[in-house]
Amino acid sequence: MDQLSNIMHKEHEGFFYEYFENYSNDCNCMWRQNAAHQNVYSIERIDILPEFRRKGLAKKLLSETLKRIAVECPKACVEITAEPDADSELTMEDLVTFYESLGFEKYQSLGTRVHLRLYLDDSVKPRTVYDNPSYFSF
Repeated sequence: MDQLSNIMHKEHEGFFYEYFENYSNDCNCMWRQNAAHQNVYSIERIDILPEFRRKGLAKKLLSETLKRIAVECPKACVEITAEPDADSELTMEDLVTFYESLGFEKYQSLGTRVHLRLYLDDSVKPRTVYDNPSYFSF
């Protein structure tokens, strides 16, 4: 479990990864900067092996990712979509509750997906959270 205490960082094909040492493909948080909007970042995936789930590791990876984004862009808007994998025991409610515990707010629900956003600086957060990046007040 010592390898799960060391968080590493890498870039590959335009995506960034925070991952646990020796588990780069199995326990990671994949993210990227939005190509059209420089202050918008997307968390693409968070993967944790089933045997390591419910131990705070996803929170640790996501927190480290948010710190890295904040250094790069202190006024960033970070987007994430809650959508459980078909083979996962996690529910949509589990994911939404988890993301909300880190400060994300729901802004759109579409069928089996819930979209959430986190503004690293409240001064850029619009009064109403729209689903169109052109509404951001940077």
